[in-house]
Amino acid sequence: MAGSISVLGVGSGLQLQDILDQLREADEAPIKTLETKKDTLNEQITQFNQLNQDLLDIKSVALDLSLESTYIARSISSSDESVITATVSDGATVGQHTITVSNLAKASSWEGSGLSSSDSVVNNTGGTETFSYHLGSTGDVISIDVPNQTTLSALADLINNDEDNPGVTAKVINDGSSSTPYKLLLVADDTGEDNRIYIDTQLSGYTLTEAVGAGGASLDAEITVDNIVYKRSSNSNINDILSGVSISLVDTGSASLSISADTDAVKEKILDLIDKVNTLISNIDEQTGYDENNEPKLLTSNSTVRTLPTMLIDLLSKKIDVNGDVTTLYDLGLTINRDGTLEVNEETLDSVIANDFDDLKLFMTGDDDNNIDGFATVLNDTLRDWTNVSTGLMATEEQNASNSIDRIENQIEATKARLDRKYEILARQFAALDNFMNNMQSMSDYLTQQFNALSGNKK
Repeated sequence: MAGSISVLGVGSGLQLQDILDQLREADEAPIKTLETKKDTLNEQITQFNQLNQDLLDIKSVALDLSLESTYIARSISSSDESVITATVSDGATVGQHTITVSNLAKASSWEGSGLSSSDSVVNNTGGTETFSYHLGSTGDVISIDVPNQTTLSALADLINNDEDNPGVTAKVINDGSSSTPYKLLLVADDTGEDNRIYIDTQLSGYTLTEAVGAGGASLDAEITVDNIVYKRSSNSNINDILSGVSISLVDTGSASLSISADTDAVKEKILDLIDKVNTLISNIDEQTGYDENNEPKLLTSNSTVRTLPTMLIDLLSKKIDVNGDVTTLYDLGLTINRDGTLEVNEETLDSVIANDFDDLKLFMTGDDDNNIDGFATVLNDTLRDWTNVSTGLMATEEQNASNSIDRIENQIEATKARLDRKYEILARQFAALDNFMNNMQSMSDYLTQQFNALSGNKK
């Protein structure tokens, strides 16, 4: 302690240091009160931050509900996935389509004659021969030199390893025949007429015959969509027939595709909005009112926090007239419980989503043509003001608390400085008193000795 003297009171025998400590402790009681108030203000700032985050969470959902993109999600289903499957993009036109798959796209192939072994020689002319082909009706001719004594498997390697290979695969197969099971199979890597293999020059000792696509049979998929026939070279990812829809063909047959609005996400966001509002209301309830000892809670005296639930419910009750059947959240099944929390009747909400989805969207997003802001837009804009980092509701309360903390810290510092000066003076005064008392004791002892000496002489 400033001003304390470790031997204070030794000379006089008085407990001067204890007296000085007790006096200072009494004088420091107001400082402890200020520090307690400072701690309370810091706890309030923590809660202001939490409540502001609660408001931001509500705002985030409101923003999602104000966006057109939230309402253009689509789902698609096939009546028979053994015939067709499909995926859909946001914004695709809602509706139903009848599809018939007459033919699947096929890969062009050519098959060679059977030989006894994969090592059977296919060029035994004594010189080099040329095997040539092209892919697609307009493809470049690919010529391959086949040396004398080239085997069946070596021919496959020449075709596959050719750097100009446009997209064909050669392989030697064993078809299980008893004497000549080995033959060359040449297959296009991709399906459709655009990938049909045309052989221009055969080897003199080994010829290939068209297998898949023989006789001019079409290699393209044939699909009828809503009574219009289309041909495509692939069975998968056909995305140029129905806008926003990618179709994959599995087998021949008929099926229907149903495209509908994906309303589950909208429902979840509405329920999430109410859940987040209830979280805020519950957090405020925990910090206001009185505890079991009838003592006020942390934010009971803060009028902004106390009135925030009412302000929010008033905002959620706002009516938006957009010439539809949905004008308030109450039309979606919203109710207010006795404890101030909110609840949504999901049966009512499901009914609105199923029957009045366009009106729900209009209520949330607004009508630009008539300059009417939607409910979610109004909610988002209002909460943006309430959560402004400088002028928002909780930001203002936090700044007020911070200013109070600054004043308290200045008071504590000034009080401590004043007490330090005061007790430096008291310490010196107590030291002087201790010294005086010590001198008086010494004088008393001296006089006692003198009196005793005089008494002894008289005897």
